[in-house]
Amino acid sequence: MRTRILITIASLLSTQLYAATSATEFLQNGFGAKAAGLGNAYGVVVSDPSALYWNPAGLAQIYSEKKITQTIETQKGSDRPAGDDEEFNKLLEDQNTSGSKESKTVEITERATQVQLNTSANYLSNGRLMYFGAAGVTVGNGGLAVGGGGTQVQKIATYDSLGNSTGSATYNSYVGYVGYGWGTGPVRLGVSGFGVREDLVGGSVSGGGVNVGTQIVVLPPLLSVAADIKNLGAMQSRTNSGITQMAKLDTLFSFSMQIQAPPPNSNFKIILGFTANLDNPQGEGVKLNMGMAYGFNKYMYMMLGLNGSKPAVGLGVNVGKTFHLAISANRDMLGREFQYFGELNFAF
Repeated sequence: MRTRILITIASLLSTQLYAATSATEFLQNGFGAKAAGLGNAYGVVVSDPSALYWNPAGLAQIYSEKKITQTIETQKGSDRPAGDDEEFNKLLEDQNTSGSKESKTVEITERATQVQLNTSANYLSNGRLMYFGAAGVTVGNGGLAVGGGGTQVQKIATYDSLGNSTGSATYNSYVGYVGYGWGTGPVRLGVSGFGVREDLVGGSVSGGGVNVGTQIVVLPPLLSVAADIKNLGAMQSRTNSGITQMAKLDTLFSFSMQIQAPPPNSNFKIILGFTANLDNPQGEGVKLNMGMAYGFNKYMYMMLGLNGSKPAVGLGVNVGKTFHLAISANRDMLGREFQYFGELNFAF
């Protein structure tokens, strides 16, 4: 009888534990309306502080440009064309190298410091809430960012040791990020680290890991590619009923490719990619990510996406490079309910 009671209690705890761990699903599904609207094919285009999660190489795009004029001196050329006379050509060369110069004014484009603030909120199926906020700033040839977010899972059923219902409870999870992205020429590289904590029935989960990624402009501005690895070397410590267990967080590999239509249709982009769970390839396999963005004008664009079997639609508004707003919606994994996403980004 004692053995049967222990098995029953363990079974109940296992069921509750499984239900509550959905709180950290952002470690696999991510944040933000733009990413959701593009079917999570986002690692190749992300250029704001949410790159801490999606692809830290995108942090290298946190900068503005300033144009300055500069006066330079060049050797003054002769108005008289050189002929076949070798002596005359030598005399002309000696004149040009003897210090005869002229001043020219040129315009040079340089990187300038920029600060970006990004925030998003998502309402998911089954009354779940997800939120994220981050700030990034130009540092050298890249960008440094810090941020945090989490999930609130509401109305998780709870039971006592005898299996009697004790109502429901709300569980929360929290994550913090810090990262840096660096770029030169067509190549950008980035790394971010994170720590996570989650409430559980009778205990908690805490852990951390690293995300790494790259973005490469293959044929500007028509073709870009990106790859990133999330939860690299990530571990978690699970404490429940006084027992602590160590485990590994699933490592995700993502690849994405952006194709931009040539002029005069440069306002149309297609993004193709996939995400693979390296620790559970048989259970989750490879998930296809697809997105399309079409700009109506310089202020407004629409998005269509497909994340696995989840279709998505979204709308974005740009006010120059200062203010970006995006909203989107998609279906949950079971195709029963709509999920809603909102995102704001400010650049100073």
